[in-house]
Amino acid sequence: DRGFLGLGLLFTVIPETIVIFGLVISFILMFAYG
Repeated sequence: DRGFLGLGLLFTVIPETIVIFGLVISFILMFAYG
């Protein structure tokens, strides 16, 4: 089922995006206040 595959892909991509986003924010805060 294509819908199930898309949902699985979504749940694979979102955590990676959140982790990368968090790392970027950490670097920005480090440069801003470091």
